[in-house]
Amino acid sequence: MKLNSFLILALGILLSACDDTLTNIGSSIRPDTDDLSVKSASFDLESRTFLADSIYMRTGNPLLGEITDKFYGTIRADYAAQFYAKPGFNFNVVNSSDSILYDMSNEKDSMMNGALDSAVLRIFYGAYVGDSLTPMAVTAYRVQTKLPRNFYSNVDFEPYVTPLESLGSAGYTGSDRSIPDSIKSDSDYMPYVDIKLKDSVKEDFLNAVKNNPSVFKNQDTFEAFFPGVYFKNTFGDGTMLRVVNSRIIFFYRTYHDKAPGGSPLVGASGKDSSYVVPRTKYISVTPDVIQLNHVQNPITPNPELLNNDSTTYITAPAGYFTEIDIPVGKIMKEINSDPLATSTYLNGATLNVKAYAPIENIFSATPPSNMLMVERSKMNEFFENNKLPDSQTSFLASYAADTVNAVYQYNFGNLNQLVVAKAEEAKKNGSYDTTYVVKMAVVPISTVLDSYYNITKVSNYFLPGAVALKRGTNPQKTDIVYTIQKVEE
Repeated sequence: MKLNSFLILALGILLSACDDTLTNIGSSIRPDTDDLSVKSASFDLESRTFLADSIYMRTGNPLLGEITDKFYGTIRADYAAQFYAKPGFNFNVVNSSDSILYDMSNEKDSMMNGALDSAVLRIFYGAYVGDSLTPMAVTAYRVQTKLPRNFYSNVDFEPYVTPLESLGSAGYTGSDRSIPDSIKSDSDYMPYVDIKLKDSVKEDFLNAVKNNPSVFKNQDTFEAFFPGVYFKNTFGDGTMLRVVNSRIIFFYRTYHDKAPGGSPLVGASGKDSSYVVPRTKYISVTPDVIQLNHVQNPITPNPELLNNDSTTYITAPAGYFTEIDIPVGKIMKEINSDPLATSTYLNGATLNVKAYAPIENIFSATPPSNMLMVERSKMNEFFENNKLPDSQTSFLASYAADTVNAVYQYNFGNLNQLVVAKAEEAKKNGSYDTTYVVKMAVVPISTVLDSYYNITKVSNYFLPGAVALKRGTNPQKTDIVYTIQKVEE
């Protein structure tokens, strides 16, 4: 009895998941006249560098700054964000100090001089790449119309910030020398850049609180009043910040001269005990609002990188990616090449992508730790739909460096399920078309793990990074193992 070849093929995949060596499988149940043999083959893979003009960047940690790598070029990044204002936002606070000295009170504090002292835009950042002492500058502009829900890195902010209205500027360095080391050593310290806002901004907010509180009815009414802020790097080349949070902080003082009930505030001696308390309130960027990151990488594409005969390149964020052709047609032709075979199945098709040793520059001194390989035409869909690598249509590889033997690679494991899934498409006029390939994009990613080290989230890699992969006379290869069966009737 002859078995359907694709049924056997699927069975082979199932068996190979348990054991890649199938030389003895079925030996105790198959007839003596059956001939079951395991074979192997190797295929050179075509690969090339392509330029990704944008990537999906729905992130709470946008990049800000500019940095130039002598080999890969310049990256420039800026971002825009909405802010979240809690419904009913105002500058009144319960007499918390009074409640400590006296009894809990529902009375409100009095704002000193009926005015805010100042307001700043504070940009907290958790990491930076580049020179810690390079002078940089950032300018904040008011967003004029509601930001779009466009989470790609090539978003054009100009229509949303025209006319340009500066809210303030600030200079900074990656390592802020103005902060004492004693403060930096605190466990809860996080570096930040403060942009002092123009007086007109704090006056607009105070006037809305006093005279138009409906502005803070909900997020829609608030965004109509204040659509957001655009943060643009306006000076310097050498530092790239990864922003953790952005907020507007209002500074003011409250004056206390009454005890609960309204009587004058006096001390034990009967003398005046009025006091002034410094206060702050803030509104912040939260996951509930839109935050967009614009990244130009590289500023000017390098034809030598795009058309290199011996190397392909991958850079982050966005920039250069590598495309690899998986020769499904050739693989299927090979495993079905024996005319006497009654069934065939693919045990394994392994891919270890070979890389060059890291070179000492800003981007590629430490290559990205993880790579995703996914069909190029479905690359954006993968990130938009928050998919995870499934070892069927998408594959995960971690960087491995054997410095003793000078071996650097990303191991994508077994591609046999991809080959089987595409096998029917590789058929043409009843036979396998050896020109049929599946074009796979290799892109750097970041992963989030749960407490059991399972991957729960995959996103594009946002920090500057790069790696060079081999091609040309030293091409990438896939090695296959397959089994053929011959049954004598």
